[in-house]
Amino acid sequence: MPPEGYNTITVPDEVFEQVTEVMIEYDCDSIADAVATASAVALERDEAALARLLAQRLAE
Repeated sequence: MPPEGYNTITVPDEVFEQVTEVMIEYDCDSIADAVATASAVALERDEAALARLLAQRLAE
């Protein structure tokens, strides 16, 4: 059982490998930090993609 206030999850090996890559690339101190970093990066990329799409639509 995890400590109070924490949860456990099960992820496929390839997902854990990706989290490990994020830990290395962004110099994260923990798996939790790597997951938070990966989430923030994904959101930034989605926002950037949305901004490009909107700019394209406005340019038409």
